[in-house]
Parts: sequence; structure tokens; C-alpha cells
Amino acid sequence: MLLGLQLMPTHPGEHGNHADTLLAVVRACEDAGLDSVWMADHFMFVDEENPDEEVPILECFVTLGAMAAVTERIRIGQLVVGAPYRNPALLAKACTTLDVISHGRSIIGLGAAWHEPEFAAYGWPFPPLRERFEMLEESVQVVDRMLTQRPASFAGRHYTVSKAYNDPRPVQQPRPPVLIGGSGEKVTLRLVAAHADMCNVAGDPAEVERLFGVLAAHCEAVGRPFEEITRCNHVSILVAADETELAAKLERHPDFAGIAGTPDTVVDRLREYAAVGSEYVTFTLPDPDDLEAIHLLGKAVVPAAADL
Repeated sequence: MLLGLQLMPTHPGEHGNHADTLLAVVRACEDAGLDSVWMADHFMFVDEENPDEEVPILECFVTLGAMAAVTERIRIGQLVVGAPYRNPALLAKACTTLDVISHGRSIIGLGAAWHEPEFAAYGWPFPPLRERFEMLEESVQVVDRMLTQRPASFAGRHYTVSKAYNDPRPVQQPRPPVLIGGSGEKVTLRLVAAHADMCNVAGDPAEVERLFGVLAAHCEAVGRPFEEITRCNHVSILVAADETELAAKLERHPDFAGIAGTPDTVVDRLREYAAVGSEYVTFTLPDPDDLEAIHLLGKAVVPAAADL
């Protein structure tokens, strides 16, 4: 099992400005042996209880470019791009550029987008859910063609690309892996079966097992081997060196929901996901710039997870 951290909003802290703090976290993840780090594709959030409190959100692709420039091994991706935010040809160009900057370490994460307040605040139309999924399905096809064909053309209901050149080509051939995120049984997992290399679902082990079963049925329906898809699930992890530290962290985060415990407990819980077929776990940390937690994961969890 491989592990990847989804980066969360960070404040400047002791490392410098917002970007300095985030890059310190990314370097720690690389040192810890994590397989990947991921940026959410968002533009704003508002703390409804404290609207004057800043919630710092860095733009996804600019930040991923900076992360690629200061790392050498760790893979980088989006968890996940909101397809309606961008023309998919432009998205393909950004994904290709990121793969070049990272020397072939990028993963393309795609989703239908959900955070309506961003659309309203930034002046973007917010299509109905069904239409957003249509846009996602067309986007993944445009991205695939732009990264694998030269020139690329596509004609759909929402997007049209006509003899588009996307040079230079991505380092990974035929293209970087594509992840489609979400647990929707009728549409999202069908799109994974038809178009993606990786899925990313959520839930406890029993729910994840059930969703993998749904994905397997979609694969059978489209005539694709289920084993071709890397099966991923997403959780939150709160890790502590001992019970005293664990109690203190849980007191700071009384509403935490996810895997909480010492490294042995975390590994045991990850083993439950591995037992139902998960090959890859993406996770968040309740303290997003907790470098000690990342180092602890690297020392005591990452090596054990690799054997699951």
C-alpha cells in the first residue's frame, strides 16, 4: 500500500509565508517516503463562525509547479481538479507542463466540482450536477487526447477542440495516470471504469469494499479488466508517538473523524483497507503543518504500509 498526503490550508507559521510553510510540508513528505502529495483545486472557503478569519487557499497548479521544482522523487497531483473551472484544453496544457517540470512525477486528478460558493463569488456559472458530470466526462476525454494525440480533436456537447497541438509532450508516456475522485455509484465509478487509471473513494472498510464491488461491475460492463485500475481510498489520519500525545491531540481536535492512534494503530487500520482491496490511501492531517507527525509516519507507518 502506498500513501499520499492531501495538503490543507496552512498559515505562515515559523517557516515564512504561506508558500514557505506548504513547501516545508512537501519536503518533509518526500523525506518521509510518502509516495505523493496532492493539492485540492479550490479558490476560497469562508469560516461561517468567524468570517473575518483568513482561510488561505493557494491556486492549485501554480503551487504544484513550485512543489515540483523543490522536490526530486515524490509524485504530485490534484485531488481533484474541478472540471467546470477550466477549458479542458487549457487544463491539458497545465497538466502536461506540470509533468515536464516534475520530470514525469505528476498524476492528473479530475472531479465534477461541488463548492457552489466559489462559483458564485468568482462569477462562474454553476451548472446542475448532471451537466457537471457531462463536463467531467468530456474533460477527461479531451485531456487524454491532448496528451496522447498530435494534433488532437474532439467534438462534444460542452467542449470542442480542433487540431490542437500540445507541445512539448508529457514525460510520462503515453500520459500521466488519470485519477477520478468520488464515490458516486451510477456516474463517477462508471467514468472511472471507462476512462481512468485510478479511483478514489471514501468510507469505512466495509463501504470501500462495497464501492470497489460497484466499480468491478462497471468494469465488467465496459469490458475492462478491474485489475487495471489502482484502487484508492481517502481518510483522515491523526497520529501520535504515544498515548499522552494522542490524548492531547484529540483534545485539540474533538470533532476528528478518521484513523487516530499511535503508529501501530494506524497500521492496523490501514491493514483493514488493504484487506478489502485498497492499494493506495490518500489522507489529510488535522494539523496540516505538523512536520513531526509526517516524520513519525515516515519512520513507523510508511514502511509497514508498503508490506500490506
